[in-house]
Amino acid sequence: MALPRLTGALRSFSNVTKQDNYNEEVTDLQLKRSKLHEQTVGLDLTWMKIVKFLNEKLEKSEIQSVNEDLKDILQAAKQIVGTDNGKEAIESAAAFLFKTFHLKDSVGHKETKAIKQMFGPFPSSSATAACNATNRITSRFCKDSLTALVQMTTDEYGDRVLFGKNLAFSFDMHDLDHFDELPINGESQKTISLDYKKFLTDHFQEHSAPDLKPVEKANDSFLWCEVEKYLNATLNEMAEATRIEDLCCTLYDMLASVKSGDELQDELFELLGPDGLELIEKLLQNRITIVDRFLNSSNDHKLQALQDNCKKILGENAKPNYGCQVTIQSEQEKQLMKQYRREEKRIARREKKAGEDGEIAEGLLCFDPKELRIHREQALMNARNVPILSRQRDMDVEKIRYPHVYDSQAEAMRTSAFIAGAKMILPEGIQRENNKIYEEVKIPYSEPMPVGFEEKPVYIQDLDEIGQLAFKGMRRLNRIQSIVFETAYNTNENMLICAPTGAGKTNIAMLTVLHEIRQHFQQGVIRKNEFKIVYVAPMKALAAEMTNYFSKRLEPLGIIVKELTGDMQLSKSEILRTQMLVTTPEKWDVVTRKSVGDVALSQIVKLLILDEVHLLHEDRGPVLESIVARTLRQVESTQSMIRILGLSATLPNYLDVATFLHVNPFIGLFYFDGRFRPVPLGQTFLGVKSANKVQQLNNMDEVCYESVLKQVKAGHQF
Repeated sequence: MALPRLTGALRSFSNVTKQDNYNEEVTDLQLKRSKLHEQTVGLDLTWMKIVKFLNEKLEKSEIQSVNEDLKDILQAAKQIVGTDNGKEAIESAAAFLFKTFHLKDSVGHKETKAIKQMFGPFPSSSATAACNATNRITSRFCKDSLTALVQMTTDEYGDRVLFGKNLAFSFDMHDLDHFDELPINGESQKTISLDYKKFLTDHFQEHSAPDLKPVEKANDSFLWCEVEKYLNATLNEMAEATRIEDLCCTLYDMLASVKSGDELQDELFELLGPDGLELIEKLLQNRITIVDRFLNSSNDHKLQALQDNCKKILGENAKPNYGCQVTIQSEQEKQLMKQYRREEKRIARREKKAGEDGEIAEGLLCFDPKELRIHREQALMNARNVPILSRQRDMDVEKIRYPHVYDSQAEAMRTSAFIAGAKMILPEGIQRENNKIYEEVKIPYSEPMPVGFEEKPVYIQDLDEIGQLAFKGMRRLNRIQSIVFETAYNTNENMLICAPTGAGKTNIAMLTVLHEIRQHFQQGVIRKNEFKIVYVAPMKALAAEMTNYFSKRLEPLGIIVKELTGDMQLSKSEILRTQMLVTTPEKWDVVTRKSVGDVALSQIVKLLILDEVHLLHEDRGPVLESIVARTLRQVESTQSMIRILGLSATLPNYLDVATFLHVNPFIGLFYFDGRFRPVPLGQTFLGVKSANKVQQLNNMDEVCYESVLKQVKAGHQF
């Protein structure tokens, strides 16, 4: 067996010499190493010692509840360490958590930093659970007993001599040549010890000391002095938790980057806050000087120590630069990482504020890096399926299928034949008539949409009492109303309904009105002063018709419906007594610009129904647009809930309108084409052939007269 290698310098200055008759077996050496490992582990607090201490000190009636708390600590340690590690690692982590929280009431900045340095990123809920369980256990003991538990192992093994502690050194064994350097570079000789336990103690104190002793104070370091002034002025109470070296390293890393002054100014403001404006100005003005001096100052002990600290911090996770390293990130990943950094800075500011107030707010560490990792993996999976060419990417976007969109034209455009360049033709069964004056093409009505397996009719008798009173006299809802029922009657989602004329959109509006009434139905009483419902009709005549319809339906519930237009003015008391207003876009635009009555009417509106939304493209479109924009702004500014329902007959760009109304296309967007008409509709196209304008008008009048006369004689409505 080869002798363990020792350096030549160690052999020169010690009594260690090579043994010629060394015949120890390999198993003996391994046995010694295992015993040394057991002794080293025994010096620290272990999970078995904690359990043994609790079993000895507590009564049998308390042991069962304490065991539950111990299980909670083990579960929290398992979540922090990870399920891949073994039982020994989990128990060691649990003992570390117990030792960290045994004298703490909550998870503070120091505890969070200690756990993060030991295990890396961790879920805050696990640390909170471990802290609470530890507090429940330690509440049964006094402070002296807990201190004795932590220091028990140190006292037990305090007299044992570790390997290397009693090793004697001698500098007189070999004579040094006069050309060689002195052992300690001419300085006063210091006592050198191989005591590993003392080394650990000194090292731990060096890195955990709250004061700034590791680096001497010098007046010729501009960056150090300015940072020290900033911390003394702003972080008096948090000085123990903040190291000047760390902040100097962060600032130097930012100043030495290739970013412009404007970009660097924004990042420095996010890091230092409003209190650091003066420091930011000085750093930007002396940026070049700081970087040059930092790199070239070899005699400055403070800068030298700061450089070493920067190298340690930046080198913890750095990889060896064997070649050019390239990191590829998608735009979504960049946004996620930027959001992660922004959340970390926000959490740091909250911790500072909580530390100044003397309280630790709950839920500070609510941003979980595991979620970011999941989002990144999902983004990478989606990126594999996205084609490179922009045209194909646009086609993939159009292939998104929404659950409640029944658009036969869009489905036809997704077929392979259309994408390959095939043209659309008229359907089968058309009739053509061609004469000298005109050409007539009759397109038969389309077949109705087959009923799906998930479609079930909604019967009125199955509704609650409010729904049965409002739909009294009806047996069940029609097909479109049954599809929309769940979203309209049981959710607060914004909705856009695009259905043919006569499909029953008014009853869909009634479903949303009943849902809002049910929201304010408590203990058999409708609290009428807590809500207002607004129905915006495009014309005054339609507003009067809707007022009569809703008044008749809502009369059993005691809901008052009034018309508010230019012809029908309401007093302040009438507005306060009214729960539903039917108005026009122009009138509601005026009302929302200025409050009506003592109470702002727009502030208590909970449901806004916009009929004929396709008028956005007409002359009155800007008025509707301003109403919607003002409502959405009110929702964002007051954080109140205002539901928006849009009703439209035919709307080709329904996705754009849904985005404008803040409608979730997977939940609140409903589009029904001509296949859902309650009465099938055929189409007839007449084309006049004459090229002369005057003759063309005469032929159009003649053809129109003949067509109307033919329909009237057949007994059809015109």
